[in-house]
Amino acid sequence: MSRAGSAAVAGSLKSAVPSLIALLLGLVAASVLMLVFGLNPVDVFTELFDGALGTQFGQSSVLTYMGSYILLALAFLVPGKAGIWNVGGQGQAILGGITAALVIEFVPLPVGLWPLAAVLAACAVGALWASISGLLEAYRNASAIVTTIMLNFVAAGLASFLLLYVIAIKSKTVAVYNYIVFPHAATLPTFPFYNTSIMFVVAILIAVGTAFFLSRTTLGYSMRATGLGSRPAESKGINPRKTKVIAMMIGGTLAGLAGAGDVLSIGHGCLFVACYQEGFAGGWFGGEGFAGIAVALVAANNPLASVFSAIFFAILASGTAAVYQNVYVVWAMQGIIILFMAAPYLSRKLLNLRGKKKWI
Repeated sequence: MSRAGSAAVAGSLKSAVPSLIALLLGLVAASVLMLVFGLNPVDVFTELFDGALGTQFGQSSVLTYMGSYILLALAFLVPGKAGIWNVGGQGQAILGGITAALVIEFVPLPVGLWPLAAVLAACAVGALWASISGLLEAYRNASAIVTTIMLNFVAAGLASFLLLYVIAIKSKTVAVYNYIVFPHAATLPTFPFYNTSIMFVVAILIAVGTAFFLSRTTLGYSMRATGLGSRPAESKGINPRKTKVIAMMIGGTLAGLAGAGDVLSIGHGCLFVACYQEGFAGGWFGGEGFAGIAVALVAANNPLASVFSAIFFAILASGTAAVYQNVYVVWAMQGIIILFMAAPYLSRKLLNLRGKKKWI
C-alpha cells in the first residue's frame, strides 16, 4: 500500500475512535439504567443481539432496515453538505411509497419494467416534494427545517387519502385493512437465502457512489463550497441558491427510493409478499426518516460511515422485538446510546483525547 493510502486508512481509523468510545460510553450508561430498573444488562443485550442476529428471520430484518436507513441517512447528509437541512425524509419516503403503489395498481407493465417504473416514479416525486423546501429556503429565506417538518404531515395525510380514496376504489380490501398486496411481477428481486430484497445492496452501492460524488465531482464540490457559506461559494463562481435546490432534490430522490424499496420489497411489512401498508415508514426512532437523520449524525455525515451506523441502528430496531417485555427500558437505552454516539466530541473531552484545552 502506498504512503498516501496508508495515511488515509490511518486517518479513517483515528477518526473512528471517538465514535467507538462514544458507543462504549453509551452502552455503559444504558447498563446502569437497566440496573436501576432491576434488570440484568447482560441478559438484555444477549436477547437483543440474539433476536437481531441469531436467526435468519432476524438477520433478514436487519438487512431490510439497513437499506432504508442508509438511503434516508444519505437523503439528510447530501443536502446537509450544501448547508440545508432536509428533515423531510419521512414525508418524502411516504410519498415515494404511495407513488410506487399507484404505479403498480394503475400502470401494469411487463415483468422487470414494472418495479423499475414504480421506483423511478417514486424517486421523481420525492425529488419534486423536496424541491418545495429547497426553493422556499433558497429564494424566500424560509427555513427548510420548518418547511420539511410541516410537509411531513402533509405527505402523510396525502398518502392516506390516496390509499383510501383512490387505490381503494380498485382494491376494496384497502378500506378495511389499510394495506394492499402487490403481485410477484411488481416485487423487487429477493436477496438469496434471506427474506428481504436487494435494496440493502443497492443502498450500499449508492453510499459508495455518494462518497465519490461529493469528493470527486464538480457538483459535489459546489455543494461542499455552498455549505461553507454563500459568499465563499459565489467567489468561486457557484450559484448557492441553485446548488441548495439541487441538493434537496437529490435528497428527496434518495428518500423516495427508500419509500419505494420499502413497499416493493418482501419482508418489510407483509413478510413473504410485497405490500403497501399505511404507516409503513413509522416504527422505531419515530419513523424511518428520523432514524436516517440519527444514522447520518452518528456517522458524522460521512456516506461510507453511514453504512456501519445503519447496521447498528438496524440491529437495535430488529432486536427490540425479542425483548418486548422490557421494551420501554430498551427504548430508553437506545436513546442514551444515540445521545452518546451523536456527540463523539463528548468522549474526546472526557478522555482528553485531543488535549485539555480543546473542545472538538
